[in-house]
Amino acid sequence: MGTGELQNWAMARGLVLGVAPVRTFEEGRAALEWRARQGFSTPFAAGRPEERYRPELLYPEARSLVVVARPHPAPILEPGPGQGVIACYALGPDYHEELGRDLGDLAKLLKQSGARLAVTQVDSGPLLEREAARLAGLGYYGASCNLIIPGLGTAFSLGLVITDLELEPGEPLATATCRNCGRCLAACPTGALLAPGRLNPELCLSYLTQKRGFIPPELRPALGGRIWGCDVCQEVCPENNRWAGAIPFRPRAGLLQKEQVQVTPYRQDLAAPPLTYPDLATILALDKVSFNRIFKGTALAWRGKTVLQRNAAIALGNMGDLAALATLRQALGAPVAILRAHAAWALGRLGPAGRPALAAALATEDDPQVRREIQVALDFKNPGKG
Repeated sequence: MGTGELQNWAMARGLVLGVAPVRTFEEGRAALEWRARQGFSTPFAAGRPEERYRPELLYPEARSLVVVARPHPAPILEPGPGQGVIACYALGPDYHEELGRDLGDLAKLLKQSGARLAVTQVDSGPLLEREAARLAGLGYYGASCNLIIPGLGTAFSLGLVITDLELEPGEPLATATCRNCGRCLAACPTGALLAPGRLNPELCLSYLTQKRGFIPPELRPALGGRIWGCDVCQEVCPENNRWAGAIPFRPRAGLLQKEQVQVTPYRQDLAAPPLTYPDLATILALDKVSFNRIFKGTALAWRGKTVLQRNAAIALGNMGDLAALATLRQALGAPVAILRAHAAWALGRLGPAGRPALAAALATEDDPQVRREIQVALDFKNPGKG
């Protein structure tokens, strides 16, 4: 089976496929070395740095890297009042599972064609998937560090099959380049994009909304209503026509309304209201069982309930809606210190209405970090509100 046949197989599934040669990822190496010199870590990365850009270290017998791109789901509507924003890649079923099944089928196809090695990777291995996709000729880097596939933009997830088959590789797109319009750099909420192609991952909201622990107070306002990921640099990119080519998405019903904590299982034919984003108050009220019932099988589940509830508390604080007062007051008594601390911060953003609950909590709180958060929240004054 040749590269052209594999591309036809992928196209029939709504995927884009290319083949990269097994060789050192020079641009990937340069980017990682630059980050190391700046003292930046690469969050959630697997393996040693050299294993990320030298596929032959992990797979000496490998001859080809088959790269597959799967379009992201597309939101139907903008988020409504009290709803949290989720990045497009995390809408709908977990792309790790969806793309993983496609790659599993592809690996079987390669083995039927004589491959002895056919290892799949979807964010689960060290190899730089964007760099493999660039070498395969699928796309080129934008100033935002995202890969741009002509006609598709940046709205896709990537996966690999590493194989010992000798397949005809693609060539990098020599004439396609980023417009360098500067929109992504200007729009980045935290200034994580330091220069074209240069990112501080630890400031990126995609990372911050997934990291465990405390989010620095100075970065919390930048989250706005986001509870998972960030699409800003993609939304402003002129190569994206509002996720052109993306998969239309309707969510499972249990994410939609406050009263629907008990969830109807998701079905493709389920008649659900055309809403896309979950209710923040509902998220804060979830116990472990209901969290798993709603979010299991989505990309939001992998970091657990506390991370998502922490983000929901920050989002409610940023919205400044007094309707969230009771919900945040309840979260201030949560058993997890991380959630109590961020609920205190959010209550501080609600102004005088939140201060009685904060004062009462301060009298009984014994965690030093939470006490500091409560005290800062009590002292906080919204600009222009006295």
